[in-house]
Amino acid sequence: MRLYAKKKVLSWTQDFSIMNERDEVVYTAKGQFDLLGRRKLRILDGNGNELAFIKQRVAAFSTTMDVLVNGYETMTIRKKMLSFRPTFIIQGEDWIVRGNFLNYEYVIEDGKGSVVAKISKKFFSWRDTFGIDIVDESANVAHIIAVVMTIHTDMQAGNTTAATSAF
Repeated sequence: MRLYAKKKVLSWTQDFSIMNERDEVVYTAKGQFDLLGRRKLRILDGNGNELAFIKQRVAAFSTTMDVLVNGYETMTIRKKMLSFRPTFIIQGEDWIVRGNFLNYEYVIEDGKGSVVAKISKKFFSWRDTFGIDIVDESANVAHIIAVVMTIHTDMQAGNTTAATSAF
């Protein structure tokens, strides 16, 4: 399955539309910030039902996001510090996310080394756009979208050197 996450134009809260190959909006990510500057997002399906809630930890030394489903924490996404290439550890899914040297392409792998999804940031786009190729059809799509939003949060915070890439 292939999805595209496109940031909405003039969105201060980092809202995204997630579309399928036919350019139909199948998910949305609605962002907000709290008084401490932490990012929070709600991932909604096409009918507006909440699939997941993502919140950024404030006292973390690196980008760390907690993902909640129905009020229960289902996974934590944490950027690994002091790594040659961007790496995110996902607790709760037994995934690891590795980026290439230029921080443009990411691969989500499971604990056995199998590819779950591939993520690419589009180059020369008016708005932030990510391509998401889901290889493992049994994977939780809301969790994969949460990983994409964490990568975007990390880029926006200036923790990742890249801002654009080849798609």
